[in-house]
Amino acid sequence: MESSIVSTSIVTITNELKGFDKSAWVFNSFLLAYSGLMIIWAKLSDIFGRKPLLLLSLFLFIVFSGACGASRTLVQLIIFRCLQGIGASGIFSLVVLIFYELVPPRKWPMYTAMNTLVVTCSLTFAPIFGGLINIHGLWRWIFLLNIPAGVIAMVMLILFLPNTNSRQPQPWIDWRRCFALKSVQRVDILGTVLLLAVNTFLVTALEQAASGTPFRASLVLSLLMLTVVILGGFLMWEWYITTRRTLPEPVFPWRFVQNRVAAGMFLNSYFAGTIFLVCTVQIPQRFETINKDSAFRAGIRLIAFVLFVPTSSAFAAILLGKSKIPHCWILLSGCILNIAGTVGLSMTSTSTTINSSQYGFQILTGIGVGLFNGVLILLIPYVVEKRDLGVGSATISQLRVLGGVLGLAIVTSVTNNFLRSELSRILAADQVELLLQSVGTIDSLPESLQSMTRSIFAHGYNLQMKIMIGFAVAQVPVTLLMWAKKPIMAT
Repeated sequence: MESSIVSTSIVTITNELKGFDKSAWVFNSFLLAYSGLMIIWAKLSDIFGRKPLLLLSLFLFIVFSGACGASRTLVQLIIFRCLQGIGASGIFSLVVLIFYELVPPRKWPMYTAMNTLVVTCSLTFAPIFGGLINIHGLWRWIFLLNIPAGVIAMVMLILFLPNTNSRQPQPWIDWRRCFALKSVQRVDILGTVLLLAVNTFLVTALEQAASGTPFRASLVLSLLMLTVVILGGFLMWEWYITTRRTLPEPVFPWRFVQNRVAAGMFLNSYFAGTIFLVCTVQIPQRFETINKDSAFRAGIRLIAFVLFVPTSSAFAAILLGKSKIPHCWILLSGCILNIAGTVGLSMTSTSTTINSSQYGFQILTGIGVGLFNGVLILLIPYVVEKRDLGVGSATISQLRVLGGVLGLAIVTSVTNNFLRSELSRILAADQVELLLQSVGTIDSLPESLQSMTRSIFAHGYNLQMKIMIGFAVAQVPVTLLMWAKKPIMAT
C-alpha cells in the first residue's frame, strides 16, 4: 500500500513543501530501497531466522513512517521515504517466504489467489485511501497511521508467528550459529552491492534528466555508463559464483538465465510492474492537474483500474490452478488487453472534459496487469529449483517493483523535458519553473493561458501512455519465450 498511497496526495505535498519537478523522488526513494533489498532480506533471514528479521523490518518501517509524517521539507521526506522503504522491503519479501513455508504445496493455488488479492488490493486501493485522508490536506496522516497499525502487527507476530526457518527449529535464536563465519560467508554481499548500485545510478541518471539536465550532459552520461559497466560486472560475478563456487549463495543464480521460462517470467514481471505503477501514479495526477479534481475524487476515478487488477489477479491464479489452460494463453490475453488499454489511454482528450471511454481503457489495462500478477506469482514454485525458491520469489517481486521505479523515472524524465520545451513557448522561464515546482500555479495564470497550459500538460500525460504501449508490446515476445511443449500447470 505504501508504494502507491502517496499518488493522490503528491500534488498537495509538493504544493506545501514545493518541488513538483522532484515529485517522482517521493516514490522512487521509497521504491529504490524497497526493490533493491528484497533478496538481501531473504538471504539474511536464512542466517538470523525469519521471525527476528521480520520484526526488525517492521520496526524500521514504523519508526521512519513517523519520520515521514514529521517532515518539514521535501528533501527530508525523500530521505525518510528511502529509510521507510528498507523496512517495507523486508516485510514484503519475508512474508512471501513465510507463506511458502507455512502452506503445503497442494494449497498453493488457493492461497496464492488470496495472497495476490490482498497484496494487489492494498496497492490499487491505496490511492483512494490516500485521497480520502487528504481531503482536508492532512497528507501527513498517510504516514502516521502506519504507527498504530504497525505496532498491532508487531505484537501479533511476537505472540503468534512460529519460527518457520527450517534451519532453526527451536523458538529462540542460536546466536553462535548466526554469527559463525560459515553462515556469514553464504551472503552474496558483493552481488547485492552491485545490484543496488545499478538501480541507484540508473534511476539517478533518469531523475537528473527529468530535472532538466540534458542527457548529453557529463553527469547523466557518466551515470549511465557506470550503470552499464556495473551491470556487466554484476552478471559476470553471478555467473562465476553460480558455476565455479559453492559460497557465497548467489543473489541472482545464473540458473535463472539458463532457464528460459524463468527468464521470461522475470522480464514479464518487470514490464507488468512498469505499466502498473505508472498508471497508478500518473492517472490520478492527470485528473488533479487537467480536470482540477480533488485528491479524493481523482482516487475515485481510478477505481475503474484498481478494481480489476486484484480481481483478475485472483481469477488468473484460480484459473491456472484448477483448469488445464496453458499459462501462455492467459498471459497472451493479458498482452492484448494491456496493448489495447494503453493505446486508448494515450489518446485521451486533452481538454478538461472527461470522456467515459477512458474508464473502459483503464479496465482493459487493469485486467491485463492483473492476469500477469496472478500467473507469475503462482508459477514460481513450479519453475525454479527448490533451493532457489526464496531467491526466485524475491526476484519476481523485486523486478516488478524495479520496473515501476524505472518506468516512473523514464516517463517523468520524458514528460518534464517535454513540458519545459512546450511551456517555454507561451510562458516566461521563471513561470515554467514555478509550474514544475507546483502545478497549483496554473490557477494563478490568466484564463487564456490556463487552458493552453492544461492542454500541454494533457499532451504530456498522453506521451507517458505512449511509452507504456512499448512496454505492453514487449510483453508479447517475452511471453512467447515462456512457451513449453508441455505447459506448466499449477496443479
